[in-house]
Amino acid sequence: MQTNLSDVERRVKRYWYTDGIGELIGGGMFVLMGIYFALQEFLGQDSTLGGILQAGFVLLLIGGMFLGQRLIHFLKGRLTYPRTGYVEYHTTEKNTLRRILAVGIGMGVAMFSVMIARRLDAIDATVALTGVLVSVILLVNQIWPSRVLRFYVLSAVALLLGIVLSVSHLPEGYNLGLFYGAMGIAFLISGGRTLQHYLRANPLPAEDSNG
Repeated sequence: MQTNLSDVERRVKRYWYTDGIGELIGGGMFVLMGIYFALQEFLGQDSTLGGILQAGFVLLLIGGMFLGQRLIHFLKGRLTYPRTGYVEYHTTEKNTLRRILAVGIGMGVAMFSVMIARRLDAIDATVALTGVLVSVILLVNQIWPSRVLRFYVLSAVALLLGIVLSVSHLPEGYNLGLFYGAMGIAFLISGGRTLQHYLRANPLPAEDSNG
C-alpha cells in the first residue's frame, strides 16, 4: 500500500512539472538574482545604491517567491489545466521532515568542504557552497519525489558551475552573478523546451460549435 501511495505521489509530482512553467519562473528569478549580485559588486558596498541593494535582498527573495508562486498558478490555470486537468499535490509532514533533514545534511557537508577549502585558500568558498546547496535542493525537492530526468541535469549543472567558478578568481559578486545568471539560462532553456513540447502534445480541446 505504501509503495502504491508513493507511486501515486510521484506521478502527481511529475504532472506538476510536465509543462515546465515552474522552471521558467524559477529561471527568471535566478537571472534577477544574478543581476543583483553582479550589480552590487559593480557598485560596491560603500555606495549608497549598493547599500540599498544589500538591504533589499530579503525583499527580493520573499517578493520573488510570492509573486513567482502566484504567476505559476496563473499560467497553469491558462495553459495547463484547460488541457490536461487540475491535480493538487499535498505534502505530508513526513515528507517535509525528510526534505529538511536532507537539506541539513547537504548544508553540513558543503560547509565542511568549504572550511577545508578556505584553509587551503584555493577557491571562492561562497560560490562553491552555493553550487552544492542548489544541487542538493534540486535533489531533495525535485529529483527525489518526481524522478524527472531534466532535474538530474540541472542539479549536475549547478554543481559543476559552482566548482568551475570557485577557481575563476573573479570577485565574489561577479562569481555569484555568473552562477545565478547561468543557472537562470539553464532553467529557462529547460522550461521553454518542456513547455513547447507540452503545448504541441496537448492542444486545447475543440470547443463545442453549439456553445
